[in-house]
Amino acid sequence: MVDRPLILKSRVLGASLSNAMSPMTILIVEDEAIQRRQIEAQLQPLGHRLISAVNGLEALERMEESVPDLVVMDVVMPSMDGFKACELMKANPRTADVPVILITALRRDAKDRSYAAGADDFLRKPANTMLLQARVQTHLRLHDLVMKAGTPAPAHPKVLVVSGSSLVRSQVQNHYGRDQAIFIEAQGEGQAWTQIKAQQPDVVVLDTELLEGSAQALLAAIHKSKKLKDTPVLLLYSAGDLEAWSRLLEMVAEVLEKPLVAQETRRRVALVSRLAQLQKFVQA
Repeated sequence: MVDRPLILKSRVLGASLSNAMSPMTILIVEDEAIQRRQIEAQLQPLGHRLISAVNGLEALERMEESVPDLVVMDVVMPSMDGFKACELMKANPRTADVPVILITALRRDAKDRSYAAGADDFLRKPANTMLLQARVQTHLRLHDLVMKAGTPAPAHPKVLVVSGSSLVRSQVQNHYGRDQAIFIEAQGEGQAWTQIKAQQPDVVVLDTELLEGSAQALLAAIHKSKKLKDTPVLLLYSAGDLEAWSRLLEMVAEVLEKPLVAQETRRRVALVSRLAQLQKFVQA
């Protein structure tokens, strides 16, 4: 079952996020009616148009009629599962650019199979409401920017990593690849501001745990700044922390749970770096 209090708390987040872009269309593909309604309840606060299909085959038929802006799809379904449906969506030039988020309770190699099928993202069932909302909003932002700007050549971003842990700071850089970006470090709020003013980073990777100052205060100040408010922030959190950050999640572009895993760190940093690049390209 969906955590009902969590949905209620996330409505403020959803209302704020929905102001960031025009309403878009999300196709929810889920054969279980109860679970489909749960996902709809989780996404409804974002203010987008929600349509549905009961399996992969019906989803493909719906996309022939009208192409949505994003697909949230279960994996285990009758007639056609999510893996096969995702492969076919990505193989069709008309729908290849539509972001697909696969959701499943399957374990073992489900994540690897999802990405191998072409999925843009993956979540375990039952999906945390705030995590699902953050993922959906980020992919919709990216899709919107790509539609406006196309796909510019990759660039080396300037990434500020703010964490009280030397291990976390090192992991972010090693996992993403030290040669793939210009990395700057800060251990706390004050040092982060010094680096921001001097280096003007493209992306901020912010740990909830700092050596000095407050990560929440730093995030709020970045969001309030006219120069910095569009800077994508990747929030690193520990299990159980996310709910405490519910009122501030509208200010972050992505979230990633610790302890860090190389593949996921690389994926999330790449995602916010691409977001930063596209925003600059559109604003230029």
